[in-house]
Amino acid sequence: MPHAQTCRIATRGRVTGAEHVVQVWFVVVGTRFHAASRHGLDGDWLKNALHHGELEVRVRRDSWTGPASLVPPEQVAAVLDAYAEKYHQHPAIIAAWRESPPVFVQVELPQDS
Repeated sequence: MPHAQTCRIATRGRVTGAEHVVQVWFVVVGTRFHAASRHGLDGDWLKNALHHGELEVRVRRDSWTGPASLVPPEQVAAVLDAYAEKYHQHPAIIAAWRESPPVFVQVELPQDS
């Protein structure tokens, strides 16, 4: 799974309950999956995930649902380092993220991953 470049995140709408799916970059650090919200705390999928307390991650043929939480500020540098390593072909984006980090969400990986 870590070799995939993107994944899909599915959330339920805060009002409608309808499924919303977005494609995002992701990294795995330790036992956690991490994704960045391009629109910070105003990102619709992030608002949905935090409202319902969970999100579904779909990577290739695998999927799992888990509790979603924001990455604590003291862990953001490690997450950014993982993005820099994985997406090294996009140095301008990573540099911009280091200047003004996006909001990162994390979900524990399933135990059999």
